[in-house]
Amino acid sequence: MKQKYLLIILLFLSSIQLYSQNEFDALRYSQYNISGTARYSSMSGAFGSLGGDFSGLSQNPAGLGMYQFTEVTFTPQINSNINTSYYNSSADMQRFETESSDGKIGNIGLVLSYAKDDPDWKRINFGIGWNQIANYNKNIYIFNENTSSSLADNFLSIAQGNQINELNSFFAGPAFWTDIIDLANNSFDSNGYIYDNGNYISHVSGATSKNQIHMLNANGGMNEFVLSLGSSYQEKFYLGATLGFPTLNYTESVKHTETNFEDTINGLESFSYAQDLIANGTGINLKIGGIYRLNEQIKIGGALHSPTLFTMQEEFQTLTSARFMDTSYYEYSPNNFFEYNLTTPWKAIASISAKLMNSIFSIDYELIDYTTASLDVDNYYMDNGSQVFNDENNAITNTFTKTENIKVGAETKLEKLSLRAGYAKFGSPLRDDYDEELSRENFSFGIGLNNGSYYIDFAYIFSEYNEKYQMYSEEFVSASELVNSNHNILLTLGFRY
Repeated sequence: MKQKYLLIILLFLSSIQLYSQNEFDALRYSQYNISGTARYSSMSGAFGSLGGDFSGLSQNPAGLGMYQFTEVTFTPQINSNINTSYYNSSADMQRFETESSDGKIGNIGLVLSYAKDDPDWKRINFGIGWNQIANYNKNIYIFNENTSSSLADNFLSIAQGNQINELNSFFAGPAFWTDIIDLANNSFDSNGYIYDNGNYISHVSGATSKNQIHMLNANGGMNEFVLSLGSSYQEKFYLGATLGFPTLNYTESVKHTETNFEDTINGLESFSYAQDLIANGTGINLKIGGIYRLNEQIKIGGALHSPTLFTMQEEFQTLTSARFMDTSYYEYSPNNFFEYNLTTPWKAIASISAKLMNSIFSIDYELIDYTTASLDVDNYYMDNGSQVFNDENNAITNTFTKTENIKVGAETKLEKLSLRAGYAKFGSPLRDDYDEELSRENFSFGIGLNNGSYYIDFAYIFSEYNEKYQMYSEEFVSASELVNSNHNILLTLGFRY
């Protein structure tokens, strides 16, 4: 049994050494899904030059200037995420599928249109409401019959060379106090451990057979409250601006379990390591845009999105447990709370749309430079005088790149009925020399019924992307391949007066 003595109070060290915000946190909060109203979603968000839809206020607010009436919209939605994991173990390919579903509000909006006694500027419009712009829900399940490594190897690697009071309190420290790893010579006397010299051993033989179960459950999303202003000049040139106030919440629970060991020390039968993360953020951004009507058939548009300035708060805690033949140990880490600032990238959008008889076609081109994202902390520096996130910001610059997104949408009207379809391709934010590709594709379809004073729209969106997932350090285990498939169903109710 471990002898903690007073050493436990020395384990409450700065958690930023082990768990810190990184470049992929910045990426997560800088990417958005196609959501909002059903009409907008069914055309894959290709509304940069179309206008006349509330979700467009988060894309190109100039479209607000096209409204000639007051409108209220409400959009509930159902989301289903299917995550399939593939792990090529020494035995065979392990494949597992998990599903998570939820219902949310995609949009609530109000547009107010005021006529003006001016032959050129005939009206001024205001928009206020809320759009969902990201959904973080997903589950991951990985099972592996591993004969080459263990998470205990990772614990051991981090611990080596550190005395007990130097072990971080979120990873190697709890592994030591639960007896997953131990001093090579753990003799002690009344003063403590005699050989506290940074030389540790693992109670798990990584090179022998064991079962590994790794589970991740993520929930949350990002919503944006918008205040918009728009107008039109001679019904040819439309201008608009949106002040956006996004809020995000993200929770992530990860649990890694190892059992059925072929070879262990001291009768270790199983152990688990769990992490819990809670993140919340509030931000502000500005979007400005313009749309020009070249003629009755063709419109062009452009918009610029400022970076979103987020203030973030995160809580992080771990639980490590080990079960032996005659006893069990549990060790909670401190509950770490941390505040920081996140700046997301700029975005530029160019759009064109055409009307042909009873149909419209639209294309949006988006340019985003993910290397311009950054993390920082107010009035806090490392002991050497460098910024807290100096390494993370260098990783953002070295990992990410400028990327392009393409959105295409079409709509055909059959009297009161409208049929819609769309496609979107989101480029990978990773550099070409990175060994992973994170591009995404969206396919969308929809139908709408317009009865003048009210309308009903329905949309279905399918999106899919591949990614690699690391259970623990790549020094010890290869990445699992994940296929993420999302199914969204949206229904918008709209009223005009």
